[in-house]
Amino acid sequence: MNFDEMLRAYQLTTRTLIAVFEKGDAITLRFDLYNDDDPVRCQEGMAYLLDVTVQRKQFRIDVGTTKLLHETFSGDILRAEPVDGVLCLVADCSFYVTKEREVIEITLTGNMVEIKEHPPAKYV
Repeated sequence: MNFDEMLRAYQLTTRTLIAVFEKGDAITLRFDLYNDDDPVRCQEGMAYLLDVTVQRKQFRIDVGTTKLLHETFSGDILRAEPVDGVLCLVADCSFYVTKEREVIEITLTGNMVEIKEHPPAKYV
């Protein structure tokens, strides 16, 4: 899926980045799609997760720390702008263990991502 299609389908500026995973040559960003204004993804107590995967060479952190890749956090997406095959994501992150806050800027290149929307599931 290209960046424009993903942003239209999932409206990431109203969502939360909750994890970043590294596996082999892939980086996966996990978003919580829950939103009161979304008629499909608004039921309390339910998890609505979206994984966005790119190749490592398509991912970089331009502003902020790489601890994003290793700590438990949540990041409110403040901006998601695609320009010429590059997607800039700006997130206001709260790190749970260290109790720090930091604005992170992530850049995805290549204009294509792999998307996996998980079926809704009750929080444990």
